This record gives sequence, structure tokens and C-alpha cells, in this order.
Amino acid sequence: MADTPKEKADEPKIDIPAADVEKAAKLILKPGYVTKHDLPKMADLSWATALNKAVTAHFLNDDDDHDPYVYFEQFDFAGGDIDSILFNMDIVKTREDALKTLGEQIGQKLVTPPEKMDLI
Repeated sequence: MADTPKEKADEPKIDIPAADVEKAAKLILKPGYVTKHDLPKMADLSWATALNKAVTAHFLNDDDDHDPYVYFEQFDFAGGDIDSILFNMDIVKTREDALKTLGEQIGQKLVTPPEKMDLI
């Protein structure tokens, strides 16, 4: 008999405070992004992922006036740090723009690919 896939271990449910959801939703509308600079708990990937779900649910269920294209992404930076950004693709148009914005907001240096090092 074939093995059946094991169920994922129950991950602890992370409750995002309503005040954090509201703050993130306002920032998604203007300036168009949220980082750990705005909400320090975003330094934790599980918390940032739960915030993404909560903000998406907010716009789907609680805000009939706005319909932003909310996107969550993690990026690597020089030195090996990984940080998260939640952004509105109607304002921050590309992943590249999100990477640059995140780096600027949290003071991280972007990784420069070797082929681009020759151009510097």
C-alpha cells in the first residue's frame, strides 16, 4: 500500500491585533508598502505571513472602497539577511521596485550579481 502524505503539523495560530491590520491597510494604500520599519514584528516570518493574510482578508471583507493588489515578498540582502515587505502593486509596480524600497526603508544593501560588478 502506498504511503499517504503526512499532514502538516498544526502550526500555532498567530493573532494579528486589529490595530496592526488597520495600520498596515492604511500604509498599503499610501505610501504603498509595509516593512518591519513600520511594524517591527514583521521581522518574524510567521508573523509577517499572518499579517499578509489578515490584510488581504481586510480588503476582501471589510473595505468596500479599496481593492489594492496586495503582494507579500521576502528578499535576500548583502550579508545574508532576509526581510519581508507587504506591498500594493498598484503603487509599487514591480518586485524590483519592492526590493529597492525595502532595502531603503530598513537600511539594507542589495545583493549585486557578479555580472553587474564589472559595470561598477
